[in-house]
Amino acid sequence: MSNEHPTTAVSVVITDAPAGVQKYTARIACDAAGEITIEAVEPGVLERYFEVVDGGVGSAFVRVRAVDMTGEAGALSDPASLFTIRFSEAVPPTSITLTFETLQDHDGETIPDEAVRFDAVE
Repeated sequence: MSNEHPTTAVSVVITDAPAGVQKYTARIACDAAGEITIEAVEPGVLERYFEVVDGGVGSAFVRVRAVDMTGEAGALSDPASLFTIRFSEAVPPTSITLTFETLQDHDGETIPDEAVRFDAVE
């Protein structure tokens, strides 16, 4: 994550995807002490295709996915948010985990982990 200070929101950012993002399924969780919950899950670049699959608001985790079979979003050469998570209170970045079950471009290739990062929003 680009900011090591506690934050109330993080954005999952794709930094480079020349063949665009066709689909992703991701799970993000927070294991900070206390009763930290997710207050909001906001779609990013694939907003039209975005959905919460499991968890979400009121939970300590969320599983989200998006599928763009038409390539409408196009190539991504500038950083773009895939989605943003807002927490009930500030959490240390080290308490947040992100796991991609799928992260694929329109060529059918897996997008490397190095092309994804967390950004503190607040």
